[in-house]
Amino acid sequence: MDKPKYKAFFGAYIGWIFDYYEIFLLSFLVIPMAAALSLTTVQVASVFSVQLAFLAVGGVVFGYLGDKVGRKKILIATLVIFTLATLMRGFTFNYEWLILWTAIAGFGLGGEYGAAQALVSETVPSRQRGFWSSMLYSGAYIGIFLGATVGGFILPIIGWRWTFILSALPILFALYLRKDVEESVVWEKEVKENADIVKVKWTQKYGLKRFWKPFTIALIAAVLQYFAYYGITNFLPTYLVQYEGFEMGATGWWLFFTAFGGLVGSVVAGYTTDKWGRRITLSYLGVVAALGGLALYFTWTSLIHSLWILVPIFFLYFGSNGASVFGSLFSEIFPTDVRVTGISWALQIGRGLSAIPPLITAAVFPVYGYQPIILGGVVLFMALALWAWVFPETKNIRLDEVDEPGAGAVLEKPQSVPSNLT
Repeated sequence: MDKPKYKAFFGAYIGWIFDYYEIFLLSFLVIPMAAALSLTTVQVASVFSVQLAFLAVGGVVFGYLGDKVGRKKILIATLVIFTLATLMRGFTFNYEWLILWTAIAGFGLGGEYGAAQALVSETVPSRQRGFWSSMLYSGAYIGIFLGATVGGFILPIIGWRWTFILSALPILFALYLRKDVEESVVWEKEVKENADIVKVKWTQKYGLKRFWKPFTIALIAAVLQYFAYYGITNFLPTYLVQYEGFEMGATGWWLFFTAFGGLVGSVVAGYTTDKWGRRITLSYLGVVAALGGLALYFTWTSLIHSLWILVPIFFLYFGSNGASVFGSLFSEIFPTDVRVTGISWALQIGRGLSAIPPLITAAVFPVYGYQPIILGGVVLFMALALWAWVFPETKNIRLDEVDEPGAGAVLEKPQSVPSNLT
């Protein structure tokens, strides 16, 4: 790892922080927004669902563009869109405008991860790709820390409008970091420099074995992960405040601790992904999350107002970051010229489809409580642990090995890329 590699990593990392900062801050912001704008429970659920659905739209659009115009340009464009939408929600005075700007923010965020992960995967050393990919995803938990801090302690003081407005300002720092990030050398060698050598049919570039099979496997994994994660987490602050009588500060501490468990799990996963392999790491994380969720299910009633409930919560969220393995694993099953498309489509469509769980949660917990939601997450995490073994093991693979001759934009085998670049 040298200076350009660190620049690429931190340029991608800070954007991913703001992705989850936005998502988890919104879970706090909807509480005062619902009161100020007279939103119903269904309308609140639709805010979450629209945000997640447009993550998928942004993932599809910017995923394709990331392979066409490069990783760096997409990182800049998506952040500009997200900044504008975050700022404008501070000036929203009705439900319709709130939905519009939430959709635009989700659209910008949706294109963020695929380009960022491809850039990191194509830049860091191959034997450390699992670690740095997990560290990239750990930015999600830093974002949750920030979201819980702002939502639990600053939001009650300055109000939801100023929270949106002030939250847009630090994103400018991310733009500053990204302006000096170098484009992926792997992408430039494999795609950009060779784009005019030969034209390949779309059906060949996006062939069944080359794109659609790995995409389907990755998408199912993402759906299992995010249905479980967002199904349990999105309405948790609302439930704790409205049904358990928690103060906003206490709710902030809950989410703060979920982020702590996730951050520890992400670091451990980064180590074992390179040491043991991608599949076994994804599998044991799913098992740990399921066991933690099961313990939470059985102790929910007796420990809901006790600090001891943080123990099963820790294990639930330690294991619920299987997505930290997705970065390296998804990068290694797609060729370079469709890598951003594959990563972004699988991960963000998976997140987009998880617009469904908040709607289910909103219908279930007012009648049956939160325990059925947790039990549903347990089942999904166990399914993810089993699905992990459908993937091929790709530990230590060189990314130029994925670019097989005759399948991509270049029919002749490309020149070998130094291992420190792949």
